[in-house]
Amino acid sequence: MQQTKIVQALVSIGLVGLLAACGGGGGGSSSANSGAATPSANGTVNMAVTDGPSDAVSHVWVTIKSIAFHTSADQVWTPSDATWQNFPLPAPITIDLASLNNGAMNPVFANLSLPAGTYKQIRFFFAGANDALSSTAQAINDNESTPTPLQWNDQVEYQDATGTTKEAPLVIAYPTQGMQLHGTFNVSAGSTLNLVTDFDLDKIIVPYSHGAQQSFTMRPNLTYFDLSNAGAISGSVASICPAGTLAATCAYNLIVHAEAVTTADPSRHTAIRSTSVDPGTGNFMLFPVPLKDGAGNALSYDIVVRGRQMETMIVTGLTPTGSNLAGAAALQSTPITPVINTNEYGANLFSALTPLTGGYAIFEQTLAAPYSTLPYEVRWSNTDPFTGMFDKPFPLENAQVHVAPYNNGGALTFASVTPVEGAGNYSVAVNEAKYYSLSSLAAVNAPGTSSTIANLSTFTPATPALDASINGLVSGSVSGNVVITSQSGTSYPNARLVIASLGTIVTTVPISNGTYTINNLPSGVPGTYYYAYVDLGTAATNGSSIFPLNSMIDLRNSNSVSGFNVTVAAP
Repeated sequence: MQQTKIVQALVSIGLVGLLAACGGGGGGSSSANSGAATPSANGTVNMAVTDGPSDAVSHVWVTIKSIAFHTSADQVWTPSDATWQNFPLPAPITIDLASLNNGAMNPVFANLSLPAGTYKQIRFFFAGANDALSSTAQAINDNESTPTPLQWNDQVEYQDATGTTKEAPLVIAYPTQGMQLHGTFNVSAGSTLNLVTDFDLDKIIVPYSHGAQQSFTMRPNLTYFDLSNAGAISGSVASICPAGTLAATCAYNLIVHAEAVTTADPSRHTAIRSTSVDPGTGNFMLFPVPLKDGAGNALSYDIVVRGRQMETMIVTGLTPTGSNLAGAAALQSTPITPVINTNEYGANLFSALTPLTGGYAIFEQTLAAPYSTLPYEVRWSNTDPFTGMFDKPFPLENAQVHVAPYNNGGALTFASVTPVEGAGNYSVAVNEAKYYSLSSLAAVNAPGTSSTIANLSTFTPATPALDASINGLVSGSVSGNVVITSQSGTSYPNARLVIASLGTIVTTVPISNGTYTINNLPSGVPGTYYYAYVDLGTAATNGSSIFPLNSMIDLRNSNSVSGFNVTVAAP
């Protein structure tokens, strides 16, 4: 499956693994297991937080409660399980992930004392929709013209289609189970390990519309880096629209990817680290980026610069050597100048993603020889798990690309190149959230040579299949009865049963009083267990539209769970 390949890809280039959240604070473990180890048998872990970019949201506030570690990749979380190394914060903290960009980091978890050993699972725990609004969230003002305290523990600020600043809840899918982060790292007695968790908001933030309220959720797809193997890449871009100002003569919402071909997935360029271009200065800083792969070989990156109202640029063959921000490899000593082009169009699926609704799409473009003939990741979009479609038409640049070999910080010489797919065309592959394989490629074609975002191009992707490389993985199902009552006699035509797996919405189905069945859930392997909640689809600031169901849907040793009944007593 592609998610597994991404994990393997990160490990193969010297990253520790995939993560899915941020943390804060420090202190000792509350786990009973930690008492079995003497301090001399412990090592120290520092976990900082940084952010990948998003051109869809302005601020992403999250309220963090704790972090936990385990030596088993498949251990189920329960608060009473003493085999977890658990680090609760003295009080929840609220941070803005979107502020941690261009090399900025927040050292939120410091001096964590862990028994020496090999760890394979991390979970971050957030305050959820049904938790009381934390004092730290109340102390933060949003960024509107008339600032007001946050309304939710986890909140997103974005601009709607008219450019108006709006606030929306960030719904953490079943927060009491945390967000699971897979990957392997070693803690040695008496040593310190400095890790940085990367929130790539472009990939983890999932907008959705359900009922009366625009909302967002997260799909864990984070990475963490070992700072002992970290370099930096810097650069600047000219002709950037000033923040808050758009014109046809400048580019905006620029994102920079450092991409590499990995041994885990040699079929494409994978974005290893991403950042945004500062609209005020035109500068960007990619940090941290791994310097060496798992075998100790120096890593070479191709740098992809894409944005709105500009033609995509690719700089090939950059090998960073500096070990910190001061030693950053410069893309060019002067700003690179993009070709401004306002031709773009909107893309969306022709029909809902199947077999499950909670997935994503990767938009790629491919160069012909003498360049690398493996596709480059240009854009990424998550599906709305309540519809299986994109929340709104997804913008794609309708133009050629420009390619230059890296020149050790000197002037770059770009050549205009028509992608193999054709100018303005893309290849797209889709996948489900977990245990499926990335689909084969489908075509997304520009609607003519001149277009705007109002011109829609739809595509029908190939259907993802369960990962055939995982022994025992089969398709499973869950079914049961539904009873929704309301003290006020209110009906809930938008009610949905939401199936979640460790912070990710896997799929949703409409429900009403009667019976339901959900098919195509991965089953038969240790990680195939799920939790569920009902979202009534009503606008609420206190989470009253969300009703967690307390039982686990356990498909680890069975391909069917029946009698998973849903009972909701609504206001």
